Amino acid sequence: MFRGINNLNIDMKGRLAIPSKYRGAVISESASQIIVTIDHTDKCLLVYPMADWLLVEKQLNSLNNMNRRARNVQRLLLGHAAECELDSQGRILVPAPLRNFAGLKKKLVLVGQLNKFELWDAEQWIIQRDSWIVEAQEDDFDNDEALAQVSI
Repeated sequence: MFRGINNLNIDMKGRLAIPSKYRGAVISESASQIIVTIDHTDKCLLVYPMADWLLVEKQLNSLNNMNRRARNVQRLLLGHAAECELDSQGRILVPAPLRNFAGLKKKLVLVGQLNKFELWDAEQWIIQRDSWIVEAQEDDFDNDEALAQVSI
């Protein structure tokens, strides 16, 4: 389970270190294999341990590719998926096309989302997070059945 926010740096070669508190799970459950792909709705990357990615891939494969929206999601997520392996220092190399898509500069934010991470440029993360806070303050959660059941 991945949760929390981690501030990271990416080096000039495009490598970033996966925080040590998550490395053990990635190594034991996914043999150090990670998939990085784009998020089809936001300018960030999705980072999956291979074991979790295989479940997503199976779901994507089961979609009817005669459906335009399903086909587009498949193209975006599967087409951009890059296999990465933790090196001996716990780093992965994020391919340049993915770094460019997400606008990754030096400072990054890795956001735990239980079975995966989101990887954001730090400046973009702050802008987006603040926007979500304003949006949440304006939302009427009582009219959303699923959210109304969550107690915070």
